[in-house]
Amino acid sequence: MSSSSFDAVAAEASTEPSPSRKELEEAIEQLVAFRDRIVSDVTGMGQKLKMPQKQVAFTLSQHPELQRIESVLAQLQLQIDALA
Repeated sequence: MSSSSFDAVAAEASTEPSPSRKELEEAIEQLVAFRDRIVSDVTGMGQKLKMPQKQVAFTLSQHPELQRIESVLAQLQLQIDALA
């Protein structure tokens, strides 16, 4: 999922009627998988480049896409909580 497709999904989600709990859970599942893939890719690249673990961790903490995913995950969780 590229940044532009992520933006399209986020925009689509904000204009549609209230999603069901199942739809929210599926979106969370997909975003978690995407987040995990980014973390895995960055970690693997850091290992190949023999970067110190602290530098890899810092890079991950500053990664804009990961920050955005975390924000969206928090919003989705709030929506799920509101349905309960």
